[in-house]
Amino acid sequence: MVDDHPLFRDGFAAMLGHHRPEWTLRTANTGAEALGLLAGGERPDLVIIDIQLPDTDGFDAALVIAQLAPLISRVMISGREDGAARLRSRDCGASGFISKGSAPERILEMLEKVLAGGIAFEAEVDTEAAEAITSRQLEVLTLLADGHSNKAIERRMNIAPRTVRAHLTEIFHLLEVDGRLQAILKARHLGLIG
Repeated sequence: MVDDHPLFRDGFAAMLGHHRPEWTLRTANTGAEALGLLAGGERPDLVIIDIQLPDTDGFDAALVIAQLAPLISRVMISGREDGAARLRSRDCGASGFISKGSAPERILEMLEKVLAGGIAFEAEVDTEAAEAITSRQLEVLTLLADGHSNKAIERRMNIAPRTVRAHLTEIFHLLEVDGRLQAILKARHLGLIG
């Protein structure tokens, strides 16, 4: 497990110890620490990665782990429960996405499914708009919802002004809205962003 919150890690370890005492849990606080363990020869059956790590984006960490150890399954975990996090998890090649608010039984069920070679994602938004929006557009939408201007989005994503405008135009079209505020409200209603 790659997560920098000691209380959550300890609670997760206690839950596993109670329900699955035969499982062994190794932990890392950062993406770099997890990569160090893998580079040192650790080969777990599964890596559970928080989407927000202190040293890197969890999605980026999952991609790097996949390059270093492509046969290890990856599951993203987060306190966020929006559709954007689930879609980005799929886009980075994760085999599952688990909400930290899920019941222990549900978490174990999902982990077992991934360990058996399956895919385990919580219920997803099943609208055409949600399926059509790309992870890059979700990133723009999330930054928009966080109050960033076009200029700030350009800098954060390292893209050209016309690319930001093109993403926004496509987002408005897919969500069938006329502007930024309507897009944010509809995306929240659909569960695409928190």
